[in-house]
Amino acid sequence: MSQNFQKVKRKLIADMENTPFHTQQSWCDIMLKAANRCISDADQKDFFRFVLNPNDSWDVTEPTFMPVAPEKEIKINTIDTFQISEVEDEKESMGTVTVQNKIHTNGKITYITSTPAVCKSSQ
Repeated sequence: MSQNFQKVKRKLIADMENTPFHTQQSWCDIMLKAANRCISDADQKDFFRFVLNPNDSWDVTEPTFMPVAPEKEIKINTIDTFQISEVEDEKESMGTVTVQNKIHTNGKITYITSTPAVCKSSQ
């Protein structure tokens, strides 16, 4: 294990122990922070080995790692328009919704916040 992963592991364990109770959000935050601190492929492999077998048990099968070819880039529009249909009392109505996407990348995680676009019309 690298010195970096040993530091990541100590911080991960401390974060888990210092949280009085866990929710899905707290668990996710701790795991994502720890994964983001793994800076090399070896760190990432050690991270998953630890997560899958924290007690270093002989009964747990060693995970198999394989390279994944990067996919083509995905273009995320800052403005999107969607066609929607709604059925109410056996009547169907069609319409469009325009949303504005705010894109923020932190480390290797991209967050997309979609909000209704503000309609600007001349009056």
